[in-house]
Amino acid sequence: MVFDKRWLRLFSCGLLLVIVSCVGGKNSSDSITNQSGFESSQKKSELNSKLIVQGTTSPVSPADYLIGPADLLEIKVFESEKLTTTVRVSSRGQITLPLLENVDVNGITAREAEIKIENLLKKGGYINNPHVSVFIKEHKSKLVSVVGYVREPGSYELLGRETILDALAAAKGLEDKAGKTVYLTRTEESGRKQAYIVDIDELLVKGNTDINLALKPGDVIYVPEAGSVFVEGAVRKPGSFPIEDGSTTVVQSITMAGGPSTYADTSDVKLVRSVGNGKREIEQLNLGEIQKGEAEDPIVRNGDAIVVGASTARRVLYGLRLNFLLGLIGVGYDPPERYQQ
Repeated sequence: MVFDKRWLRLFSCGLLLVIVSCVGGKNSSDSITNQSGFESSQKKSELNSKLIVQGTTSPVSPADYLIGPADLLEIKVFESEKLTTTVRVSSRGQITLPLLENVDVNGITAREAEIKIENLLKKGGYINNPHVSVFIKEHKSKLVSVVGYVREPGSYELLGRETILDALAAAKGLEDKAGKTVYLTRTEESGRKQAYIVDIDELLVKGNTDINLALKPGDVIYVPEAGSVFVEGAVRKPGSFPIEDGSTTVVQSITMAGGPSTYADTSDVKLVRSVGNGKREIEQLNLGEIQKGEAEDPIVRNGDAIVVGASTARRVLYGLRLNFLLGLIGVGYDPPERYQQ
């Protein structure tokens, strides 16, 4: 009987230890999961704090703003209320004023516009010593767009020399799902497009301000979701696409972008990947060989960029190029829709 009780006690203690171990293990696991999530959220919060501080402390001088089409100007002539007016700049960069008719104000500052109008009024004999004030009510000609996983996507006015950080700060920072790579797309006067790949960690955490590009009117800043690949060049639907970690390939990524366009050179595919310290490596691929099984179809990683080149016959028009600017990879190309059939 004593023997039975002894085994009963041992069995009970063992059972208790198993229960405690299971419960303790479960709590420990939950604790680790919660802590991991908290650290991720905290890191994003800290990143946004740096972004807001650095963005809002960048020197911005509205006095340097150059007037352009669609801007709304409030013009006041202190010597005559009848000459005071609010007018929008035309597509030709001109404004129509009482007595003076059309005045070209494109590409000049508000102060320069004031002096120009004062001289015209004086030269025309309307006012001997005029005093003019020009106030820009709407900066419609100098807008940049911030889209994707930011807190407040939209269009923002460029009041002076502003940068990517300024635009992201204006959009109130990154959402929790935002990735660490930002894409800036720019359309030049010739119609050619230029895309830049910017690493947010490199810019904010490591303090590499050389890649904090100055913005130009019409720039589009796109912040993709974490776990995505950027596909550009001669594809039907350029953009950013979600990937499955460790399984999505280059071919699958190009397929998500609608596949190669009619003018694509499938033997000229570039996989651009960050290797740290602001550096990127470019791997040259042949899509045709991959599809035939003659070459490996690489697995893409978060933040990778794939650029599909143009055929030789269209290369002069298409002008695909990779530019290296301040440690950035710049992808230049003409809009695919120009040649799409």
